[in-house]
Amino acid sequence: MPFCKECGKELEEGDKFCKQCGSVQQPVAQPTAPPQTAQPPPAAGAAPSGKTPLYILIGVLSFLVLAGVIVGIVFLVRGCSGDKAVEDADKYVAEALGQIDKVDEIEDDLIAETKSLDFSVGTEQFQVEVKSIQKQLEDATVKLDAAAASLEKIDTPSLPDWWDEYISLLEKAYAEKRKAYQEWDEFITRMGELDEFSQAYEEMVNAYSAALNTLTSAISQHNAAQYAAAKSTSSTAQGQLAQATTQLQRLTQLEPSVDLSQVSAAISQVWGFISEFQRLCDLAIAGSWDAHNALVDQLRPQFDSLPRTISFDIAAWIASIRDEYVASIEDHLAKEARFRNQAAEIWDENND
Repeated sequence: MPFCKECGKELEEGDKFCKQCGSVQQPVAQPTAPPQTAQPPPAAGAAPSGKTPLYILIGVLSFLVLAGVIVGIVFLVRGCSGDKAVEDADKYVAEALGQIDKVDEIEDDLIAETKSLDFSVGTEQFQVEVKSIQKQLEDATVKLDAAAASLEKIDTPSLPDWWDEYISLLEKAYAEKRKAYQEWDEFITRMGELDEFSQAYEEMVNAYSAALNTLTSAISQHNAAQYAAAKSTSSTAQGQLAQATTQLQRLTQLEPSVDLSQVSAAISQVWGFISEFQRLCDLAIAGSWDAHNALVDQLRPQFDSLPRTISFDIAAWIASIRDEYVASIEDHLAKEARFRNQAAEIWDENND
């Protein structure tokens, strides 16, 4: 219901003047919604509008920028990692080759000393020379192990492809050098065994020579008054010969492959003569002169034919064993040199 805007009197619908105060009444305009224009629906198959909301464009651009940054970082890290791997590999190879150069210097002396090792200088000097070779071999082995440790640090999968073959050749070279050093170690051990053999051989020779000298002294006591002393002296010679026999058995155990048949035959021949000489003494002591005289005629030429020396050139035998080891060692070192040369060629091809 409308009211007068001046006095507040209730008005009738459509009154233009207030009946109480007479003021003109203006009708209140009612807001009306603007007319809407109907949009026709898009035709079937028509393309959507080309306008894209701004927030979508911003999101797409942000994603592309972020992706580019990530890809760049990945390539940068990979590039840096690759450069670092090559730098480290260069360093480790330099370390390994530096140690190998030191080993090569020691090897020159090792080869020379090994080739000149001669048992004829005597047991004492022979032992000194063997120990010198062993000491140098130990020094070279330490450096060789250091070279191997440096090569093991190389991260091959992070390097260019040519590094695979390069490192493989260096490892093959190392393996051949290691085989050479294993041969050298065996050689040192073998020389120790041969030194023990030579000492036993020397003891056998000394016992054999002492037995012959004692036997000669016994034979010079050939009259009736001296036969008892002669038999006692021959028993001493027999004991010395037993010592030689013991050393011969030891030698056979130390070196089963060595032909000591001539030595064994000589000892057996002297042993047989001593037994007959003791029987001669017993006949004389018993007064059986006819049998005694007959046996003297038999023993005299036998004594003259006894071997005065034992024919075995131990120095030449040890030298032949040394030469076999040297040939094997040099063969491994020659193979090692070929692998290193091939590795050097690959390095030169890939480095200015």
